Amino acid sequence: MEEVSRPAVPARTGRIAVDARWVELYAKRVDEAAEELDRARAGLRAEPVRAASFGELGRTLRSAEAYQRAAGVLHRQLDRACDVLTSAARGLHAVAEHYGSRDDEAVALIKNADRR
Repeated sequence: MEEVSRPAVPARTGRIAVDARWVELYAKRVDEAAEELDRARAGLRAEPVRAASFGELGRTLRSAEAYQRAAGVLHRQLDRACDVLTSAARGLHAVAEHYGSRDDEAVALIKNADRR
């Protein structure tokens, strides 16, 4: 995931400044990362390692069972990572929409004031 460059914003005392466009761009990047991770997850699940892959020594040492347990843990972690990225993207989109709509409201108020 590439870094999203952020314009310099002057400090404002007692206020929080949110650049809704930057947040939306970042949300899209997080969406892309979630989709990429989801594709990787699908690929891993499509081609699991079989017990036969470990041969006779693997059967004797029970390598396949150990691998399956480790793979299960890793798959659950991967599932969680996909869920977290997807949720983070949704939250970022909501923040961008909230603050973006505030900008739209401010523009409308300014235009209204200019008409008077």
